[in-house]
Amino acid sequence: MIKMKVLLIPLSNFEKSIIDELITHLSSYGFEVDILLERKFLPISAFNWDRLQFDAEKILKFFRNIYDFNYNSIIFIADIDGYVDNYNFIFGLSIERYAIVFTTRLREEFYNRKPNLLIFSERIIKEVTHELGHTLGLRHCNNNSCVMKFSNNIDEVDKKGKYFCEKCRYKINEKISKYLQQK
Repeated sequence: MIKMKVLLIPLSNFEKSIIDELITHLSSYGFEVDILLERKFLPISAFNWDRLQFDAEKILKFFRNIYDFNYNSIIFIADIDGYVDNYNFIFGLSIERYAIVFTTRLREEFYNRKPNLLIFSERIIKEVTHELGHTLGLRHCNNNSCVMKFSNNIDEVDKKGKYFCEKCRYKINEKISKYLQQK
């Protein structure tokens, strides 16, 4: 059976348990999930020395020129801090079928709290799933428990769920059906 394919590319070292949970979570939606573990380096030209953050659009533009794999979604995960113009920071960004998730602000220690692998893992799952939704054409959702709810801060990430609401799930199923009909 043909499935929509998702490629995860960690740009930093993450605990194997987090990667395994991500694969399990995304696979539960029927996606074929692969992971590329070869070490990739971020372009220094994407680093903004005034802000001490990486420009998300520059990173995605750089990697879009490198990766043209046959995947419906390609999601990079980096333990760095990212931004786009007009925002102090972002948790992630997607452009077409490419996305990046920044995990620095998903860590408890960023907020001067004790590290918590369980909370960190849950936040990564939410943000990767959120960006995957964008790569499939979903917009932000008004449902407070939907993973597609926009998050302005870490408290809002914690409040939303890690699953698509019924309305967003329906849209994804439509997208998957159209994709399968074309194959």
